[in-house]
Amino acid sequence: MSSKRFSRFFRPFVLLYAGLCINFSAIAQKQIEDYVRKNVVPIANISPDSDQFSDLTPIGNAIGNAKVVMLGEQDHGDAPTFLAKTRLIKYLHEAKGFNVLAFEEDFFSLNEDWHAVENGDMDIKDFIASNKGSVWGRCDACANLFNVYIPATQTTKYPLKITGFDDIMSTLYLLPRLDSVIHELGLPISKREDYEKIIFPLLNAWYRYTKDGLNSKLVNKYLTDIKEQMLGKLKPGDFWVRVVENFIQLNYQFYNSGKDYWLHKMNARDTMMAVNLTWLNKIKYPKEKIIVWAHNYHVSKYAGHYTDAFLNVERTMGTIFTKDSAVLRQTYVLGFTSYQGTAGRVNTKIYKIRKLKANSLENWIDNSYSYAYVDFKLFQAIHGNETIPFYMAGSTKGNRYHDSQLAEWTKIYDGIFFIRDMYPCKKTE
Repeated sequence: MSSKRFSRFFRPFVLLYAGLCINFSAIAQKQIEDYVRKNVVPIANISPDSDQFSDLTPIGNAIGNAKVVMLGEQDHGDAPTFLAKTRLIKYLHEAKGFNVLAFEEDFFSLNEDWHAVENGDMDIKDFIASNKGSVWGRCDACANLFNVYIPATQTTKYPLKITGFDDIMSTLYLLPRLDSVIHELGLPISKREDYEKIIFPLLNAWYRYTKDGLNSKLVNKYLTDIKEQMLGKLKPGDFWVRVVENFIQLNYQFYNSGKDYWLHKMNARDTMMAVNLTWLNKIKYPKEKIIVWAHNYHVSKYAGHYTDAFLNVERTMGTIFTKDSAVLRQTYVLGFTSYQGTAGRVNTKIYKIRKLKANSLENWIDNSYSYAYVDFKLFQAIHGNETIPFYMAGSTKGNRYHDSQLAEWTKIYDGIFFIRDMYPCKKTE
């Protein structure tokens, strides 16, 4: 058969197949749209002062007996989301028994200083002043959480414990303590003649070598030696073993900051955050319920299927953390989205968020709802593993934090919290 005859013969089948695909896609889109319209639940308010939680009960029911709840945010200056998260934290702490709050913040400082708080060596107000971070700590929408609620819980029978899981650590604070631990453990490296004059000064200046491959690799060599020597004296799950591993990865990320950023730096960081969160979940707080505070991108799961190719080389913290099926069953991931407004972090330029696509989830929410919630787990229970991509501003697209994106959102988040009007933080001191 000639190529022309072959083409004419098969063309009707190709068109039929294309038509069936389009029709199937339209049916699938209608399924998710109908589900959202029928199952969206209005949320009364996002005020941290509210102590009536009946409107949050549907979220609590969906969370069920989960041990870990991840709360996302659209940007690190997303003020109304911070208010909503504060109210959710109060609800989860008081009604659902969650008593650990883990931030996308310094793994070393928050864990080290919280140990001091529990030992009575540091006041809670001093802890918060030192560890609340510049992103959330200087945002007016977080003032109630840091200045009122967390301190207030410390005088109760069930205080809210604070921790962090980010490998971006303050080594200015870390290094003197690391030096002390190295000597306290009597590690062989501390007995070398060049430790005081060459090795420790090199570690102390690690951040200067981002463009100096030789010294950067030397820093990691010494840190690797320290970790291996610690393993001769400490258990693999010991806090200080984890700290040094985080330091190794932090140096690696800075050294690779300009080389395939997403593949090297972001994957390395999210991998370490997942490992740190696993350590918190299984080793430090095996019997506690944990609330995770982080960006939508980091808490998102089911990575690797996006229409944007560059996103498919990454694996987010949520994806890595929940790869264990048992952990997946014990984790509930709540993403956040908005319909309109402005955004921007403290000390950054305010920008207007992009207009959403007409067929995006945000447009399926009743116009009278200022705040709402949709449970995606129920949709998954009904439709199983059906592949149903749809548009939503899930805030996973790198620097394009709020943009309609086609993805399988019911697998990326277990639920979505809708806030109609997004606006940025106001700076506080």
